[in-house]
Amino acid sequence: KTEQKLLRLLVTNMGNILTREQLIDKIWSKDAEFVDENALTVAIKRLRAKLEDDPASPKYIKTVYGLGYMWAEGQKS
Repeated sequence: KTEQKLLRLLVTNMGNILTREQLIDKIWSKDAEFVDENALTVAIKRLRAKLEDDPASPKYIKTVYGLGYMWAEGQKS
């Protein structure tokens, strides 16, 4: 379920950088216990493993160093 929310959020915001904080706030409910950035990192890793041909060199879910992540499919590199 977390991965579905993450995928939907990234695709809906294609080409836009979403900060780690934005993703955590929108994916995990406010009632949930404290969620750290590691939970997001793990969710991204699992999603990449399912979607990417080469998760080590992702073409869909890009890491934007120091900022967050973005869905980059269809974008010029």
